[in-house]
Amino acid sequence: MHQTMPINLPLTSPRDKMSKPHRPGTAQASGQYNDEYNDIAHEKMRSKHYVPRQRPIAWRTTPLINNLPGSCDDEYFDEYNITTSVDLSMVRNASANALVALTTRTFDDEVEVTEENCLRPLECVAQSYAWGKIGSDSLVARLKDAQSADFEIGDDKPYAELWIGTHPNGMSNIILPPLDGEDQPRKEPLVKYVQSNPDMHLGVEGVHEPSEDYDLTFLFKVLSIEKVLSIQAHPDKYLAAQLHTSRPKVYKDPNHKPEMAVALDDNFEAMSGFRSLVDIASNILEYPELANVIGIDAKRDVIDAIERGFNGDPKPILQELFRAYMTARDELVQENLVKMCERLSAKEDSKLTDLDRLILKLANQFPGDSGVFAPIIFNYLKLKKGDAFYIGANEPHAYIKGEILECMACSDNVVRAGLTPKLKDVDTLVKMLTYKSTMPEISRGERIDQNCLLYVPPVDDFAIEVIEVPAGSSYSLPDVLSPSVILTLEGSGKLQQNGNRITMDVSFGKAAFMSANTTALVVADDNSSLKIVRALSNVHL
Repeated sequence: MHQTMPINLPLTSPRDKMSKPHRPGTAQASGQYNDEYNDIAHEKMRSKHYVPRQRPIAWRTTPLINNLPGSCDDEYFDEYNITTSVDLSMVRNASANALVALTTRTFDDEVEVTEENCLRPLECVAQSYAWGKIGSDSLVARLKDAQSADFEIGDDKPYAELWIGTHPNGMSNIILPPLDGEDQPRKEPLVKYVQSNPDMHLGVEGVHEPSEDYDLTFLFKVLSIEKVLSIQAHPDKYLAAQLHTSRPKVYKDPNHKPEMAVALDDNFEAMSGFRSLVDIASNILEYPELANVIGIDAKRDVIDAIERGFNGDPKPILQELFRAYMTARDELVQENLVKMCERLSAKEDSKLTDLDRLILKLANQFPGDSGVFAPIIFNYLKLKKGDAFYIGANEPHAYIKGEILECMACSDNVVRAGLTPKLKDVDTLVKMLTYKSTMPEISRGERIDQNCLLYVPPVDDFAIEVIEVPAGSSYSLPDVLSPSVILTLEGSGKLQQNGNRITMDVSFGKAAFMSANTTALVVADDNSSLKIVRALSNVHL
């Protein structure tokens, strides 16, 4: 029986009300990684999803129980799709509440900058995951070292991610002036600061008293990738609610997690989405070991579709192929991995293709893992500095190497299937994917003006601005409804507010929080250009 989507979705208004200074952006960026969680973070997240709701929250207080497809792409309930009875009140969260408040706000006037809402420095968390670059080779390590006087880079330690935001597993601290009678600046969690006055800091109209009902809508990161991350996808909001309800220790929150990645070097590589059926059919013939793994039926479905000029929806064919691949017997997978790697290793180096080299690289990093076959069916991307791509819910992907900026909705749900020692939830992944057979769109951003380059995804939760100011010059950061975080990537200078009465020195690695509806002047030193990046809610959509 077909079920309709619930009607209690967040209210929206035209996005052109959200940003007075900028014209709407149209560029699409078409991003991802492995996140860690602990039980303390889990309890913090749970506490944020079970708080009383206040105006202007669009979610009703009475839960609705509905049977929903696990993906908005799934219209029929059958053995290939996820059906669930889910309490939609689980989808409510502080970040979503703030997003609803921003999209329904009735004005966007610039406010006066005072000591209460001026720019404040941030101290951010560097995450040490096994796939990160080692020691000073990691941009994450160098940024953190420049940011914190008491931080020391470990020569043999991997540094994978720098988190800038309010996520409980990597909470940034905001640096505030000392209290009366004290000499040292004080630190407090950024989430506590922004929730102390949601109207002032988050742009939530009319909520001046402290409230845990609101939070940043985004999480901003820098990634330094030495080894491939897991093959993974992130659920949409409805599937996330079901997964969190049924397995809260594994899926820690009920949120979706769309992402966007911007390359910071010329060596960024990733896998994202399924190749075309034509490419997959060709690769199955080129790599017969995968054909052995998936079996004759799945192979025949792909080859026959191409031979008869198939131009319909590839989902049934790709889903059956992926299911056969993911559920193949381990002995069969191991036998054919060995055969494939021995065959490719015996090739002359000059005759190895890029795909050959990637397969051998993954086999070296994760010997015996079925994910080594993944590049045969997934798109293989090579991006240059400034290139970006976006990954929405229910799309498979894995970062391979490089250093990137990454911005996302404030969530940490990951469904994994390969190239990882962690839990592999194969059944969920097979059912949840969209099985679109397209190459991700690569964007160079949209030029807003001579200084600002905008990367805007097709979701409300986040956007990225990259701003470059020549030596001795200045640039005005316009006020927007959204709060934002700022990171200095290159050079040195100052951020000035309220004329020049409020000034913050900035240089490589320095981060800051900027309250909603405030503006700042970015001033580069006379002998140094200045490059900063600003992450914010997507006021440009």
